[in-house]
Amino acid sequence: MLSRMSKQALFALFVLACVGLFDSHAAGQSPDPNDPCTGYLNTPLPPEALTMPAPKAWPDCASIRSYSGIGRKVDYVAARQCAWRERLAQQAGLEPRYTAESVFGGSAMLTVLYANGDGVDQNKPIAMRFACESELEDRGRDAIDSLPDLAHVTGKKFVYCDEVSNTFEINFCAAYQDEITAQKRRDQLDALSNRWPQADKDAFAVLEKASEDYVDAHGRGETYMGGTIRDIRMDGVEEHQRDEFLAAIQKFEVGKFPAGAETDAQKTDADLNATYKQALALAAKQNFADDDGDIRPEGIQKAERAWLRYRDVWVAFAKVHYPKTNSSAWRTLLTRNRYWSLRATMCEVGWSDRACLAMPSED
Repeated sequence: MLSRMSKQALFALFVLACVGLFDSHAAGQSPDPNDPCTGYLNTPLPPEALTMPAPKAWPDCASIRSYSGIGRKVDYVAARQCAWRERLAQQAGLEPRYTAESVFGGSAMLTVLYANGDGVDQNKPIAMRFACESELEDRGRDAIDSLPDLAHVTGKKFVYCDEVSNTFEINFCAAYQDEITAQKRRDQLDALSNRWPQADKDAFAVLEKASEDYVDAHGRGETYMGGTIRDIRMDGVEEHQRDEFLAAIQKFEVGKFPAGAETDAQKTDADLNATYKQALALAAKQNFADDDGDIRPEGIQKAERAWLRYRDVWVAFAKVHYPKTNSSAWRTLLTRNRYWSLRATMCEVGWSDRACLAMPSED
């Protein structure tokens, strides 16, 4: 229902603004008789809920991972058993705040499971109770109410993140979706590489590390980071790079290799060097005192160094796994891709709007 758990740190800016989101029930407010949740919160729990022991710490079972198949197989029963424990920990005030497990685990996860009938009989009243416990907005409860019976059979399922609108949860939902996408990419890459010789697998592991280092440097150093959705913007840039990496491997695995002679590699390298100098000059002209989210020269420099290593490691991998294609072709392709990526960065640091609109599509 999230991406790499290191992304938890990306939401620190939202902590102070959103600290009250989970405290309204704890504040001892009197129930509002006109609030639909007043009735739903009295819906009886299923018997298994009463068999769970009181927790002494936040459970490490991570219901969202069992539900979405992140790092493990999809297992709705395991997700439900874990969610009961997480819910008790939430009620005891033991949850680690501002993590995916605490935002989407416990009552939120139980909402999804009972609304859809995932691994359990569909039960909308109970789902509504958990939706109220997790303080899901009215439109979310309306979405549950409008679900067809046997939602898991019809394919029309309730998705928690489709029904949130505050910035806090939107950012966590974006990161959660990243994690789901990352797992799907991992599965696809594994399916391709599992049949490779061990030497090829070893070279690919080094390439994946270099690729991720470049993705991180590009996302953090060559993306505008101002505003409240900076993390979503950065994640979008990084996810695009990862998708391009997977798409490239898939294309090469069916024999669609790049072409290019040494003269092509030299020309694209000269074009990139000129663009790199221009990007640095544009970044240096910005008034960083006005916006701490601006792209800075040092960010571009760090990304360029990461890309150079990525390029060299890719060429080394190709010599092992795609030996019939010459290194000039790989350098031409990789340098051309970096060139267009850097031109996109230049658009973010004040390059001519007309020039940016005229940029051809990358391929």
